[in-house]
Amino acid sequence: MARSKEKVLSLLGYATVDLAAAAAVEVVLYTTPTGKQMIPILLIACDFDEAVDESVITAGKGGGDCDEFVGNTTLTNVGAGFADECLHIMPIPNATPVASLVLDAGETFAVEITTQETTGAATCTMEVWGRERDA
Repeated sequence: MARSKEKVLSLLGYATVDLAAAAAVEVVLYTTPTGKQMIPILLIACDFDEAVDESVITAGKGGGDCDEFVGNTTLTNVGAGFADECLHIMPIPNATPVASLVLDAGETFAVEITTQETTGAATCTMEVWGRERDA
């Protein structure tokens, strides 16, 4: 029987991210298994412990620029109701299709803090959703 991660969009990995960390801190969310490739579709940021509006992240292949999935993205729209809010982060296609990232076995998908939150010790959970396929 085929694994569901190969046939449907699924939660591939997640981690708690310290948005108040100094810039250029990378957090790995997923490592592609042997014999597979990974296609990321979206990130969900949730479980905020306070309102954020200064944090800037990038996401992509870990260990490098970490911006192939999304470039500098400011985490806005998390206000007073932060405990009940989440953010959907993804490349947005328009009339021209978006070329997306495909990770090979052993490569990691990560987020990187490029501008830290200075209002307090802000953390959130970052989830990467996507699918695996045979390499």
